[in-house]
Amino acid sequence: MLYQREINDPVLIQFIILYTLNQAKDYVPYNNLINLVLDNCNINFQDFQVALDNLEHTHHVKAFLESEHNKKYKITKKGMNASDLYTPNIPVYIKEPIDNSINELLNTEKVRNSVRSKITRIRKNEYSVECELYDDDDTNLLKLSLYAGSREEAERMAVYFKNEPNIVYETILTAFNEELHHISED
Repeated sequence: MLYQREINDPVLIQFIILYTLNQAKDYVPYNNLINLVLDNCNINFQDFQVALDNLEHTHHVKAFLESEHNKKYKITKKGMNASDLYTPNIPVYIKEPIDNSINELLNTEKVRNSVRSKITRIRKNEYSVECELYDDDDTNLLKLSLYAGSREEAERMAVYFKNEPNIVYETILTAFNEELHHISED
C-alpha cells in the first residue's frame, strides 16, 4: 500500500533508493527501480531522479548501460555502508512494501530465467531448437535438443516450450516411466 504523505526530504529519498538497491542485491534495471520506489512511496519523479543522479555522482550507486535504452543500477560498497547506517531510520511502512515488491520481482525473474530455448542453424534452411529447464536452485532439470527442420518450426517449438515447459517435462517423464514400467513387467 502506497504511503500517502508525499516524501520530499532529499536525504530520505536517497536512502530509500539505497535501501531498495541493497535489498535487490544485484543490478536493477532503471524501469524496475522506478517501479519499486515510486509504486511504494509517494515520491515525485523529479525528486527521485535528482536523488538517483546524486547517488551516482557521489559513487553510492553504480550505473551500467546494458543497451542503448537500458540502464541498470547497483549499490556500491560505499552505498551499502551508508544504507546500513540509515536503514533503521526508514519507517517500516516504507520498507515493507518495497521488500514485498522486490521479492515479487525476483521471483518473476527467476521463473523467467528457469526456462530457456535457443534456435541453432544446422545447414541452409535447417534448424534445431535446444530447450532447457532449471529449478529454483539453478539445477538443470531438462536439456533437450530437437531437429525442427524449418526456422518457423524451430520458432514454434521454442515458443511452445517457453509457454508450456511443465507439459513438455511431464510428458517426457511419463513416457520414460511407462517404458520403464513396461520393461520391468517383462
